[in-house]
Amino acid sequence: MLTKRHLAIIRAALQFFDEEMSPHGSDVARPYFKEPLEEELESGEVRRLRGLLETAELRYLCREETGPMVPSLELLTFEQVQETPNLFDGRVATVLLISRS
Repeated sequence: MLTKRHLAIIRAALQFFDEEMSPHGSDVARPYFKEPLEEELESGEVRRLRGLLETAELRYLCREETGPMVPSLELLTFEQVQETPNLFDGRVATVLLISRS
């Protein structure tokens, strides 16, 4: 389950990537992709992703234990998930909310 801490680490990694690697062109980044990108990384692409994730919020959905069905569309906070028994057994889907600015 993706947490606020994980999101902070992703944001920091993207900032490092943007500031330290992007200025040197997409060739420098190529070894860091598990699978090659279909198209070259464009200038500003990482910066735009950083902007999207800067205001992102995490919410969670409960899943059925035996399949992908979602019994309720109520988005839960991390605190609500922690208070709900048996949700840490993999039955939680992470939802990333991106606010429009």
